[in-house]
Amino acid sequence: MDVVLGAMISNIMFWKLNNSNTEIPKEVVIILGLSVWIIYILDRILDNKNSTLIATERHLFHQKYQSILWLCITLSAIVCAVLVFYIPEKIIYLGLTTALLTGIYLLLITKFIPKKSFQHYKEPIIALVYTAGVWGTANTQQYTIISMTAGGIFLLIAFQNLLLFSISEFKNDNNFQNIASKLGIKKSTFLFYLLSVMILSLSLYGTSILSSDYPQKVFIIEISMSLILGFIHHFSHFFLINERYRWVGDGIFLLPLFIIL
Repeated sequence: MDVVLGAMISNIMFWKLNNSNTEIPKEVVIILGLSVWIIYILDRILDNKNSTLIATERHLFHQKYQSILWLCITLSAIVCAVLVFYIPEKIIYLGLTTALLTGIYLLLITKFIPKKSFQHYKEPIIALVYTAGVWGTANTQQYTIISMTAGGIFLLIAFQNLLLFSISEFKNDNNFQNIASKLGIKKSTFLFYLLSVMILSLSLYGTSILSSDYPQKVFIIEISMSLILGFIHHFSHFFLINERYRWVGDGIFLLPLFIIL
């Protein structure tokens, strides 16, 4: 649920950044939250169909309650189908494009590409789809340098978040197949800190050229997100216990609450 709330809260942050004088369409935010939840559940259910993957507590939960989850997915899809008639046309086109990309992603992992191989490239694809929904839906009317910079940073943060999870999963079990197992711990760690430097540099540049208060706060929030991920990585032994890294790592997307309330 923190993944869903994080997506919705971050989306509101970007709406306020690029459309400060317009009312935030609640239907868009609700559809986004439900869509993120549907994709998250479907990904776990499809993972469970592949016996070669390691069963985590999350996967076992989705396997146990699969029939109930399918019902929830169906009801959520119906709600989205109804609400879509109340959102701007440009957002519908973006949603359809994102849905098509997500459908191709799910098709590839279930039909054409061996699951074990695809796990190595899963993180950047998910980060791109996630950013398209969270940032993209708030930027269909106009694109500014500030909003595009903030969106680019958010994409890097989403990828850094998933890379951290991959490194943590691989540290817990060397049989785990993900981008960290493909690159190795050293290269994955280097990439993680390279993302940190890129995020910090872009955010500091963004804050230095701005005079308005809210955009500066957005960049500060994004810096905070990356710093927390760095803190988790540095103290990985503590955060590996009971998958604490996942709870705190997903929790960073709730930070925009401090500037949207």
